[in-house]
Order: sequence, then structure tokens, then C-alpha cells
Amino acid sequence: MPLTVKHLETTLVSYEINPIDLHGHLFSVTVTISNPDPNGQELWLPNWIPGSYLVRDFAKHVIGIYAEQNSQPIKISPIAKNRWQLAPCSGTVSIHYQVYAYDLSVRSAYLDQQQGFFNNTSLCLAVAGQTDEPCELTVLAPQQAPHWHLATGMPRVDGDVHGFGRFSAENYDALIDYPFLLGELSIKEFIAHGIKHRLVLSGRHTADLSHITADLARICEHQLQLFGDPAPFTSYTFLTMVVGSGFGGLEHRNSTALLCSRKSLQHHLAGNNSNKLPSDYRTFLSLCCHEYFHSWNVKTLKPRAFLPYQLDQESYTEQLWFYEGMTSYFDDYLLHQAGITSAEEYLETLGDTIARVYRGSGLFQQSITESSFLTWTKFYQQDENAPNAIVSYYAKGALIALCLDLQLRLQSDHQLTLAEVMRELWHTYGKTGKGTADDTVLEFLHKYDGINVREFLQQALYEKGKLPLAELLQNFGVTLRWHPAADDNGYNGKLASPAAPVALGAKYKAHANGLEITHVFHDEAAHHAGLSANDRIVAINYLQANDKTIKELLNAAKPGTQATIHAFRRDELLELTLTWDKPAATCAVLSVQKPEQLQQWLNWQA
Repeated sequence: MPLTVKHLETTLVSYEINPIDLHGHLFSVTVTISNPDPNGQELWLPNWIPGSYLVRDFAKHVIGIYAEQNSQPIKISPIAKNRWQLAPCSGTVSIHYQVYAYDLSVRSAYLDQQQGFFNNTSLCLAVAGQTDEPCELTVLAPQQAPHWHLATGMPRVDGDVHGFGRFSAENYDALIDYPFLLGELSIKEFIAHGIKHRLVLSGRHTADLSHITADLARICEHQLQLFGDPAPFTSYTFLTMVVGSGFGGLEHRNSTALLCSRKSLQHHLAGNNSNKLPSDYRTFLSLCCHEYFHSWNVKTLKPRAFLPYQLDQESYTEQLWFYEGMTSYFDDYLLHQAGITSAEEYLETLGDTIARVYRGSGLFQQSITESSFLTWTKFYQQDENAPNAIVSYYAKGALIALCLDLQLRLQSDHQLTLAEVMRELWHTYGKTGKGTADDTVLEFLHKYDGINVREFLQQALYEKGKLPLAELLQNFGVTLRWHPAADDNGYNGKLASPAAPVALGAKYKAHANGLEITHVFHDEAAHHAGLSANDRIVAINYLQANDKTIKELLNAAKPGTQATIHAFRRDELLELTLTWDKPAATCAVLSVQKPEQLQQWLNWQA
């Protein structure tokens, strides 16, 4: 039987969504208001969606809006880029419009012959003055694909399980927190900690849903046990769009919207004799773990600046280092704790994160609280100069969380962990709806006897530069060593064999006619030679340069020697002189030297 709720007799606002044109990527939307403001009802659409901190101006996709009452037109006028106002009227009124939906991401809306997806921040106009009232949503099956199914976490009023029908939300804030996935869906249910979960896939795939849900169950069980009862949801759905190449996730109150590649769903690749999980599958599970962890850390425990969300304009906070950084630490760590990845796999992933943060000079240009505060422009609108100008509050935040976890364990003789602190924080500030101030975490940690991390956190959060990673890891029998990468694109947590003999000082990618520079690292060889992002290298020392020849060209070079570079900038040919640099040590390789010291943190098996 489907999970249903009683029809809300007090509903003042109802919505109808119809996937009217799969080929034209159009949803038709009708908003019916039973009691509009007699002085002229105002309506608005959010400019951004919670969890994705960029003004996206969803209203730009609204087409042909009009209003009527008793089949007679009512004037509706735009009063801002995302706001409209009705002429004064009384009695039930309906507003009709279409929304162009062709953004294949987790943030907005998408519709074609294969699948449909939407967040209600993209489709459903808010009715000013009535956003705290209950509302209903009806989703119709597309006439072009009547066999499609539907999946969502929104409570159902009527209709079959995974069928189209009516749904209800307690208010507008709830309405926009339930994404919908439409199409020929693959669905697998599983139970974790007594709670029903669903994995839902749209798009072509050959995934083994039983294997994936077994892994997801372990992840969910571990988190539910970590935070303790009650969970902030009574059911949970992983809504997953499967594509050839893509990656993304966005958290919601009882679900997550995911975008992943087909390859990332393969838990074992043909010809792979290793016991290690394929890295793409590991990344997919980490993404699921990350978004699930957000059920506690940002969906219920959240900055006070987000209480409530101001969806017309940016909401600034210094705390994203905590909400995204902590979550980024636990997404990989909990895969290991749940027994899905080994200690070696976890340390390799951690090395990747360290290498990513330390490559480039952005680490020395921006503090992590500045990164959090300026996410609206600098992080979510990164350009080719990002490695030289910003630091990721996701990645460096994860490293701060790592340092904090290790210090708590050391200072408490392994009696206190970061996971325990997270649980207490959630029960104190999340379950109660209090929200956190900028200094909440620091002050909260002060209450634990024998714990003194104030100086570390002050420096880590408000100053720029590196963290005491090597020293802390050494206390757990892990050595951090830096090694040269295989090439300028290859900095990670692995030992390169062989390492590059020289460094270009720029990231590049294959181009139909050469190598296209994507990022130039400040004060390195490419920078000094005059190369810039988007330049296309076509020759090095008068020999053709492309993705097939670049290894040979690099292997023929020596540090300190010069090379003639021919490159196109737009349609102009440049001839530049580049002096090869000695390759920097950009791979962060973690190795276990004293396994007996590791057991308090990782599950080591020799």
C-alpha cells in the first residue's frame, strides 16, 4: 500500500505540474489560490536552492505566464525579475505558465524523452503571505510517456506507489524540499535501522541494485547509529539520474538528488583482480554517504543565518567549512568505518584530498571562513585562476575535521571522537532547531574536560596556510610523504611511477588540435613563459604537441633547459620561451609505519 496522508481541507494553495512537451523540455504549471490578497496578490520564485549557494535566477525559465478567474483573464504584472503581482480580485484565481527544463543537474529541472526531474524551487511560485500554509501538488503523467513512473519523498495524498497523483506539504518550505524523478525507473528498497530506504535510478544502466543497496544499507545503518534516535526522517530515497558522464548531489529533508555516470555504478570491473573497489564506484558511495550525512548536518543542524532561508538573495555565513567540510571528512571516513573500504583505500583517498588542497597558492590567499562567506561568488563561480586565488571549504574543511578528530582522540586518551561531538551538537542545536552561530562549535568543544583545541581552530579557520597534518598523523603511526606526480594533471594520493622529469606548471586537456591549457599555476614555468588559460599548445621545440605525444616531449626535457612553445591564443599564434621547472612534490602519499598506533582511528588489517 502507498504511504498516504489525509487530504488537507485547509489547503489554500494547490499546484498542478504537467510534463506537457518532452521534446520541447516544457513543464506546464498551474497555481490555484483559493483566498488571494484582495489588494493584489504577489507571487515569487526562489533565486537559489538551499544547499547550492549560487543565485541561479530560476524565474528566467518561466514562459507565458497569465492568470484567470472563472475563465476570465486577470491582469498579472512583473514587479521584479522573480516577482509578479495580480490585479486586485477576490475568490479563487489560477495562474498558468510553462517552465523550460533542460538543465541536467540536481539543482533545477530537466525533461526529455528519457526522463524528467524537478525541484519545486524551479517550478512552483510562492504565494506571498501564505508560505506558512499547507499546500498540495498534483503531478500528471506525460501524454507522450504514460507508462512512466514517479519517485519522490513528498507525502502522498492519492495514487499508486511510484505512480502519478496528489501530494501534500506542510508549507512552502517543505514543498521545495522534495525533488521528483520521472521516467522508466529502476527501484530497489532496503531497510536500515528499521527505516525504509529506496534507491531509484533513471537512465540506461547495468547496475546490480542488490549489491549497491547492500552497501548503502551499511552506510545508512552506521550513520543512524552514530546520531542515535530519533532520525530526522521516517523514510529516505536516493533519487539518481544515470548519465554517460556527470557528478553531483543535493541534500533534501528525506531524500537526495544524485547525478552519476554509468561507470560509477559498477562495483567490480571486468578484469579487475584487485580486492579494491573501483575508484568510480567508491566515489559514488562517498557521494551517497555525503548527502545522507547532510540529513543531520545542514538539513536540521544548520547556521542560524539559514533560519529561515532567504531565497530572494544571498545568505552569508562563515560556517560552510563546518557543514560541508565536516561532511566531506565523514563521507570517506564512514565508508571505511562501515567496512566498505580498507584502511589503505581510505588513506589513498585522504592523500588525494591533501594533494588537492595543497596544489596551487590559493591555500595562502584565502582563509576557510572567507571561502565559506564568499561562496556565492568565488567558490560557486570559479574561473581559470581559482587554484591561485581560493581554497575549497569542502576539501580544506575535511582536513580541519581530520585534524580535530585526531586531536580529540589524543587529548582524551581516545575516549572522545569527532563523531561523538557531532552527535551531541545535533541533539543540542539540530533536533531543537536552535541553529549555530559562528563560534558555536568552538565554544561547544570547550565544555569537554581536558580538551583544548581553541588555538588550533582559531588559526585553522581565520588564518591562511597549511595545517599540522604530518605531525598529527605521525601520532597514529601514519607517515605523510610528498612525491613528484606523473604529470602536471596527476597530483593525488598515489606514488607515481615513473614521475615526470619536468613540470610545465599548468593543467591541460586534450584538444582536437593540440593541448588546451585549463589552469596556470602562479609563479611556475608556464606562468613565467607567458602561457595563459585557454591557450592551445600545438608544438614544443617544433614537434607536434597533443595528448599522444606529450609524454615523449616531457621525457625528453630536463629541468633548467629551455623550450620553444608554439601556442594559439584565440586565433593568434604565439611563440614563447619556457624554462622547464624541476617537478614539485605534489602527490601526498600516506603510509602506515606503526599499525599498532592506527587501531584507535582506522580498522587496520595487515
